[in-house]
Amino acid sequence: MSRSRVRERERVRATVHTTDPAALAAYAGALRPVVASLRTLVEDATAAPSKRVHARAFLRREILRGIRELEARIDAAAPPAP
Repeated sequence: MSRSRVRERERVRATVHTTDPAALAAYAGALRPVVASLRTLVEDATAAPSKRVHARAFLRREILRGIRELEARIDAAAPPAP
């Protein structure tokens, strides 16, 4: 695995301080591009087959990748279980 992928994975899983309003706002801002990307992919996936831009396999792979990224970021912000 390349170093850039490792750094990206560490960045995504970095702890989020939800008690700090500035940190929480920065966290929410970082989620916006992920959600926007997912929205575009889902709109393409649900378009009529003749109007689709990408292949179904590509759309499925990228949507699942986006969902995994959201899950990792939510897990980083969730308080640890007791």
